Amino acid sequence: MTLALHDVTHTLRISPIFTFYVLCGLVVGGIFGLITFDVIDLGMTHFGESSHRTHDVTYGLLFTTLVVGVLVQLRRPVEQVSAMAMALAPVAALFLAGLLADNVDAVVKFNPLRYAAAVTVVAALLHPAGRAFFGSFRLSRVSWLLVGLVAIAAVPLLGSASSNIDLQRTVTDGHSFMGHYGFIAAFSFTVIAVGLLASLRLDGWRVPAWVAGLLPVIVGTTSILYPDAVSSLDPGWAVAATAWGAVFVVTAEVLRRAQNAALFSPLGSGRSETLIDAR
Repeated sequence: MTLALHDVTHTLRISPIFTFYVLCGLVVGGIFGLITFDVIDLGMTHFGESSHRTHDVTYGLLFTTLVVGVLVQLRRPVEQVSAMAMALAPVAALFLAGLLADNVDAVVKFNPLRYAAAVTVVAALLHPAGRAFFGSFRLSRVSWLLVGLVAIAAVPLLGSASSNIDLQRTVTDGHSFMGHYGFIAAFSFTVIAVGLLASLRLDGWRVPAWVAGLLPVIVGTTSILYPDAVSSLDPGWAVAATAWGAVFVVTAEVLRRAQNAALFSPLGSGRSETLIDAR
C-alpha cells in the first residue's frame, strides 16, 4: 500500500474532522517518537543503557503499533477498519496491565503515549465507517488457522504477562518505577489482540497480520542480541518467538493470495459476495 498526497486530500474532503484528528495523532506520535529515540533530547536516555534495551524496544513497538494503525487511515479509511482497531490495542493493553498491576501511574499516567492514545480514541469514534465499523465481520471470514496460531502463542504470552504484572506490582526498582514491567505485559496483550484481529479478517486485515507477526520477531531478535537485558527472553523462547512471528506472517500472506486468486478467477466472479475481502 502506497500513500500519496491525493489519498490524503481525498480523505480530507470526505471526512475533514476525522482527518484532522488523524493528523493530530500522527504529529503527537511523531514528537514522542523522536523523544523516545532520543532525536529530541530531553534527558530520558532511551536506548542508552543496555539493561533497559528490551524494555525500550517493547515500548517502541507499542508506540509503533498505534502510529501504523493511525497512519494507514489517511488512505481509504473505510477499507482500513482493522488497522484502526489495531491502533487501539496497545492503548487498551497498557490500561489493562496498569490496572492488573495496581500501578496505573507508572504504566499509564506517566507514560507520554497517553497523549497520542487520547487523540487516537477520538479518531476511532469519528471514523468514517461509523456504526458499520465492524460491518465487514462475517463468521465465514474468520481464519481458524490464524486463530490456532494465536492460541498457541497465547499460552507463553499470558504467562509472561502474569509474571511481569507481578513484578510491576511487587518489585521496587528503576524498571518498576518507569513502568517497564507493565510495558512487557502490555506487549503480550497487544500481540494476542492484534493477532486475533488479523484472524477476523475485517477490511484491511493485512496490516494487523504483519504487525502481529513482526512484534514477536523484533522482541525475539532483540533478546538474542541483548541476552543480559532485563526481560530479554531466554534463547529458546527468543527463537520460538521469532519463528512464530515469521510463520504467522507467511500463513497470512498465503491465505491472502489464495483469496485474491479465487476472487479474480473466472469462477469467482459469481461468488464474490461469499469470498473474503483480502484487502
